[in-house]
Amino acid sequence: MNVKTLALAAAAAAAATSAQAADLPLAAEPVNYVKACDAFGAGYFQLPGAETCIKLGGRIRAQYVSHDLGEGLGDTVDYNKDDVADQEDGKDLKNDYGSYTRGYLYFTSMTATEIGTIKTYTEFQGEWNQSGSSSTKTNDAWVQIGTGYGSFLFGRESSQFDGFTGYTWIVPVGVALSDVSTLQASFTADLGNGFTAAVSLEDSNYRGGEDNAVDIVGALKVSQGWGSFQLSGAAHNKADEDGYGYAGGATATFNLDMLKEGTEITFQAQYADEAGAYIGLDKDKVELAAATGYSLSGGVETALTETISAQLDLTYADFETSTDLDVTATNVNGSVVYSPVAGLGLALAAGWEQKEVEGKKYDDSAKVGARVQYTF
Repeated sequence: MNVKTLALAAAAAAAATSAQAADLPLAAEPVNYVKACDAFGAGYFQLPGAETCIKLGGRIRAQYVSHDLGEGLGDTVDYNKDDVADQEDGKDLKNDYGSYTRGYLYFTSMTATEIGTIKTYTEFQGEWNQSGSSSTKTNDAWVQIGTGYGSFLFGRESSQFDGFTGYTWIVPVGVALSDVSTLQASFTADLGNGFTAAVSLEDSNYRGGEDNAVDIVGALKVSQGWGSFQLSGAAHNKADEDGYGYAGGATATFNLDMLKEGTEITFQAQYADEAGAYIGLDKDKVELAAATGYSLSGGVETALTETISAQLDLTYADFETSTDLDVTATNVNGSVVYSPVAGLGLALAAGWEQKEVEGKKYDDSAKVGARVQYTF
């Protein structure tokens, strides 16, 4: 093969290579992979092309509570004075069991801005219950703007008044504890050394008060290694433009890890003057929403083993309804929870209740319950 032949062969090979290269696809653009946002804690990841970090979570819960195993009236006591007078001792007005399957979806976002960190939270819930009916709703939903001197919160979130809301996983017979999520505009100031002060305007209707009106709520709290202590107060805008009621509360929680790791105990006292929902009474019953009285409560939670924990709550309420009925109620609820893996809880619970209305002592009410719950 002479030089001329070699040159022609090389030229032909180069031409073929160029043609094949022209047919190849262009190189792909770099991919914006999801990045973890460690600064905001575990589970957050950054939205591609944005400064916002988000976290998704959820919970599935299946729960069953038995019918009344005793002969008491439980929560079915009629607070109309004439009806109470005619009520037979030990008569059970309603003795149904209750069960539901409930799903939750939690969506949280965090964004660092020039004015501070902006946090949002939304909780969705869907449910099927023992009556065969289903429902979907949004629970808490709020935006919080953090600054160097405190944080502003706007939306539906737990009331700034509330302190201890119970340890027990299932509450078979109810408790006299204030545990209300409400529409609010609040500000919480960081005073340093674990001290915070909060002031809040909260929708009165969530406490059985006036429509399109607000309650004024304030709280002072200290949280340190030994536990926490909170003082709270509220001016309640009563229904029917009937002026204001008032409420106050004190909550003390103690960390008892020095005695047994995973142990905590809480004591609470709350008082309401024509503002019964602030001591855990039913805000949908007019005679209870405007009641005057007090509630005393306490609870303890401890780890029995690495996978088993136990909880106990006790409450006592003494109040006078707006229909001038004197009522006392004692409730005890306890639960044992087995958690073989992270996020999974298998709970058994029992509750006992005793009520006295106008000096008339009803038979004890007792129920048991079970729950399977997985949080992710």
